[in-house]
Amino acid sequence: MQFGGLEGRLRPVSAGELAILYSLLAERDPEFNSVAPAVVFVKVQPDSASLERLRRFGVAVHLVAPTALDRGAYLLGGAMHGSRVLADGPQFGAEVVALVERARLRQWAADVGAEPEFTAMHTPGSDSRGVVQFRLNGSEIVAKVGAAEAMRSEVRFASEVNALLAQAGRRGLFPQMRALRVEGEQAVSLMEAGEPLPIGPLFADAARTTLADSSPDRLQPHLDQLAAWYRLTAENRRPTVADYLYRERFHVLREQPAFVATFRALFDGLALADVLDAAVQLPGGLVVPGYVEAVAWLDKVAADLLPDYGSGVHGDIYAANMLLRADGSPVLIDPRTVWEGRDRPDVGYGDPAFDLATLLHGVFPMAAILHAVEIGATAELFGEQGGHIRRDRGRLVLSSLRLPIVFPAAVRALEARMLRTLPRDEPRRRSRTRLYVGAATSLAGWLKYERSLRTPQAWLATFGYVVWYLSQARNVWEERDRNGKQGS
Repeated sequence: MQFGGLEGRLRPVSAGELAILYSLLAERDPEFNSVAPAVVFVKVQPDSASLERLRRFGVAVHLVAPTALDRGAYLLGGAMHGSRVLADGPQFGAEVVALVERARLRQWAADVGAEPEFTAMHTPGSDSRGVVQFRLNGSEIVAKVGAAEAMRSEVRFASEVNALLAQAGRRGLFPQMRALRVEGEQAVSLMEAGEPLPIGPLFADAARTTLADSSPDRLQPHLDQLAAWYRLTAENRRPTVADYLYRERFHVLREQPAFVATFRALFDGLALADVLDAAVQLPGGLVVPGYVEAVAWLDKVAADLLPDYGSGVHGDIYAANMLLRADGSPVLIDPRTVWEGRDRPDVGYGDPAFDLATLLHGVFPMAAILHAVEIGATAELFGEQGGHIRRDRGRLVLSSLRLPIVFPAAVRALEARMLRTLPRDEPRRRSRTRLYVGAATSLAGWLKYERSLRTPQAWLATFGYVVWYLSQARNVWEERDRNGKQGS
């Protein structure tokens, strides 16, 4: 291999040096993964950008200073195992990154083709450490780096779904899987790349508060693929995860350390119970039951609300996970089959109404909230209140929220298409209620992510829609027709 300016500084690592390194790393970290690639910087402090880029490529980084080793970078695992680079110059960290990056791409390309060319670095999700895209013989490939068991599970799940759809004469719902490389406790899945579904055109305004009238048509190809999958996998048995997602999760989330820590970080000194227990005043004088009362209502109706059927589900449908192939056909990425570590016997089987609820909450209102976070404009989510917690007569006052608290027409149109996507006939009242409760569950999950919401305003806006969706669900569930019977 040719590595430019570093080639002359590459040296083999002796058996004695390897013994020192592995002994030191195992002592520092009993969970040290000796199989996955790693760079050990000895008596060198690389810049933070170099460290982050190596991590995105699935390469562990260790900083040590044993007197018995020379200054430089020692490469362990992977294609360049047992090599070291002598430290030299201010650009040393970036040079090591370039060396490792090239070797890493070539290693991945060995499973799918010849000479690779780096294309892009994508933002990793909660289930991955890095997502790297590269070009190979004119085709775009994505390498997703994550925990080995999670990567194995995802590849197996996506491949089985695609095979099932292929038997029915349809394109795969997930990208075509090319290979899976296991590196100890870490693994890399290689798959075809897709183009992100353009998010801006889905909305009628730059702030992404109102879905564009054309959006239901734009999203229809993905809904059609989901509908086919739901029909092929539908069974008349309740998913074991149903009670957790529609009821128990609301109890669990408020006790999670991440949820509590995020609230304390954003609202120092305030009691979480004062927020969760209070009724919530929204714009236009609307007052809805608070979190605690709404969850108590769910506890009462869950036995009748939970679905009697299920199907294969994606678990995390929103715009960022909806891609287009080069030919324009729809594809989904990053399926989510486990919530808060809750394993179960029927992983991948769930309620398709909840699947669609994740899309609903994403277009209304999460796209607007996350966009405000992205551009640093979360203060504009509220009016004079400024997004600070204010209580009045025992109520949590969010009346200056500037986002709509009625379903825009395009969201209503999308909802109607979602309900037609479901594979079983049931009273519309039940499926709509679960759609809204599922949207509330999905929104509530964001409340534990300080790094995603960042500000009190974003947290409060998200919380406001949690209780609003739950109130919408209750309204639908308690509707009566003219004969005094439960509506359908």
